[in-house]
Amino acid sequence: MGLSFAWTAVKGLPAADALSRLLLGPTEETCDFPFNAVASHVLPNQWLMVAAGTCNHRIISSDSMAALSKGCQAVACAIEEHVGFSMAELWLDGEQVWQVEYSADRPDVLCWSGTLPDRFETLHASAEPDDSDNLEGFFLMDIPVMMAKDIAGYRHDEDNPDFDATPFQLLDDLRPKRPWWKLWP
Repeated sequence: MGLSFAWTAVKGLPAADALSRLLLGPTEETCDFPFNAVASHVLPNQWLMVAAGTCNHRIISSDSMAALSKGCQAVACAIEEHVGFSMAELWLDGEQVWQVEYSADRPDVLCWSGTLPDRFETLHASAEPDDSDNLEGFFLMDIPVMMAKDIAGYRHDEDNPDFDATPFQLLDDLRPKRPWWKLWP
């Protein structure tokens, strides 16, 4: 079994505004990591990260990322380790700049679009093949995660004592609730 989660981070936007754009609100509760929830955390470089315990959470949807990145920069990352999936995107002022996606179940396991940073070519050229036994290198699945880290400074599988010592703040979903009996949109 592997990790499954999504996160987005934004810089240049007050935390209250970022959460409002994602239709989330702070609570008084904290957690270590939101494996079954949605929570926020300030990254060491002052980006605000919002993380969720599912790979396809709405915080990284195109609509959410467009709203979140209006007037600023935002990055999204998703990982579903047990099926071999990772994704990263950069958004600027409501528009997607680039996306890189790895999916082990496709013939072309690494797909990308947009205006990628030069580092992408370097990473792509030096990645180990998926069947490599060289654990000193990195694999194609790592490329989206590494590119997201280049922007926001966070990678889920790296130790950071300062980051780890501060708990996440749990968040509430502020989307309007539909009545339980309403079966249509």
